[in-house]
Amino acid sequence: MPPSAWARPVEPEGPAPGVAFGGAGERLLAYLIDGLVVLAANIGLFLAAIALVILALPLGLLVFLAIFVVDLAYFPYFWATRGQTPGMRPFQLYVVRDRDGGPITTGQAILRLIGYWIDGVVFYLGYIWILIDSRKRGWHDLIAGTVVIKRI
Repeated sequence: MPPSAWARPVEPEGPAPGVAFGGAGERLLAYLIDGLVVLAANIGLFLAAIALVILALPLGLLVFLAIFVVDLAYFPYFWATRGQTPGMRPFQLYVVRDRDGGPITTGQAILRLIGYWIDGVVFYLGYIWILIDSRKRGWHDLIAGTVVIKRI
């Protein structure tokens, strides 16, 4: 029996050189930072709305509406335009398309936000999935076809 030829080991599928999948701890910290940014914006808008309701009711109601716009648009806006939220910036985390590492679309960003809601509704299993998935994707990433990477 002839000796078998040496074969190069199969490398695991992963991101490009100089890039790693975003870890759960960094992602959690980034999310908490973003939560504080949104909370601060909401408090500021709420205080402005209260003052404006007293002075000019229609203008105050518009500011109250702005609170909902901030809550709904914060994450999708930053993911689609910059690839990262302000909370992700200190950790060099980016949201990219899973199939090719390119920037995500507005539609993917909105799907990802909807995925966040689904993650939380099902006992936070969608977030815990980040610890299980080999590419560190949560359900929101699987739904939107995204992955979080870290530049190293």
